[in-house]
Amino acid sequence: MINVYRKIIKNGVEIKIKNKKYRFLYPAFVWGRFPKGLHRSFADSLTYISTWHLPLVNKEPVAYHFPHPLIEPVFFKILTYSIPMNIFENQEIKTTEFLKKFYNACFQNSYRCLNYLSLGKRTKKILKKQALVLFSFGKESLLTYGLLKEMEIKTYLFFMREPQSTFENKHKKILAEKFYKKNGDRVFFFPISIGRLRQSRGFYWGWDIILSQYIFFLLPYFFAYQTRYVFLGNEQSCNFYLYDNEGYLINPVFEQSIYAMQHQQDIPKQFFINTHIGSLVEPIHELFITYILHHRYPEVGAFQISCFSENKNAKKKRWCGCCEKCARIYVFLRAFNLSPKRVGFYDNNMFSVKKESLYTIFNKTADSAYGGSGLGKEEQLLAFYLAYKNGAVGDLINKFKKNYLRYVEQKKERLINEFFGIHSSLSLPSELRKKIITIFKKEQQQALDYVYKIIKK
Repeated sequence: MINVYRKIIKNGVEIKIKNKKYRFLYPAFVWGRFPKGLHRSFADSLTYISTWHLPLVNKEPVAYHFPHPLIEPVFFKILTYSIPMNIFENQEIKTTEFLKKFYNACFQNSYRCLNYLSLGKRTKKILKKQALVLFSFGKESLLTYGLLKEMEIKTYLFFMREPQSTFENKHKKILAEKFYKKNGDRVFFFPISIGRLRQSRGFYWGWDIILSQYIFFLLPYFFAYQTRYVFLGNEQSCNFYLYDNEGYLINPVFEQSIYAMQHQQDIPKQFFINTHIGSLVEPIHELFITYILHHRYPEVGAFQISCFSENKNAKKKRWCGCCEKCARIYVFLRAFNLSPKRVGFYDNNMFSVKKESLYTIFNKTADSAYGGSGLGKEEQLLAFYLAYKNGAVGDLINKFKKNYLRYVEQKKERLINEFFGIHSSLSLPSELRKKIITIFKKEQQQALDYVYKIIKK
């Protein structure tokens, strides 16, 4: 039995597990503006969502020494639909087995305190037209920043610093300093000490729904800044799904889907604040996001980094050149004849045969559940086609021509309509939707003019 305790301390919460302590500390002004009547409920839920995976890692139940947390049903549901994505990285195990592991691990958990009355009440303050952005320097969060700046919405940028992501933290700290000097907006680094409990091998339990955790961790800032919005970088392809071999419907990035965001909206609801959870880039795909970012906001786009930053090559390089993400972004940039060097990507051999396994059109990559699912294949085919029409050369361009050129030529209208289209906008705040869609339509016309010009070459 794993005993888990929590304690409300000055300016935050302390979690105790096996004599080890993990703290979530907030600036005094942030914690001071977070209603005191919500502190216990917040501490209970914070502790649960930070430790839900321990029964799976340690193969023994958890005894939580506090009442059943309000957030548990919300996270349980998101986890139920997210955990099956593991089959795309561990293909020898079936969905049923993963779900059974999760079900059995949770079954014997217990809560060992009586319930108490939550003293929260709906905030009387009118929330300000301000946004909190989960900021990673990826193309989606950079585009979100550019859109908000254009709409003159004050923005608070948060990068969540995971203790196991040493290389990523280093590169992004350097970028954040340069970003502040260039744009005048500071990136706040939020330390997650309890991230040391996430599994670093095997099934990587604990990494499954980190976005939902991040939203919850930042909840006191919703009150401190009275933010009307929290924006994630969830694009249209996050809603794709497929059937697995057992007949289960699976979305390999379920936590980033519209359906999951609707559940994440329950986080502020449970704490009586009407902050909106959504994504400004929901209506569009990654390829179109790349175009808009570097066409409309090129100075912001120059800060892009979209690399897993996990292998030794990432120690000194902003882009490792050895992961699925690097490969995907490289071909997206080349699709628009953009030099990868403009984002600090200096590996010019990404179309060599030794990089073949990194591209989902040649191989279902094992770097991520999304890559392993193969769902990004058609978007990548279109990107290769545009790169080829732009004069890109290399072993993999030749292989693309041999294996796929005829198919893409036949399907190009459908592919262009999908990946340069403007789709659902369910998570966009109603008061911002018209402005965002207007920007996207203007960029869409210019993107299509560009695409049809180069394919006629």
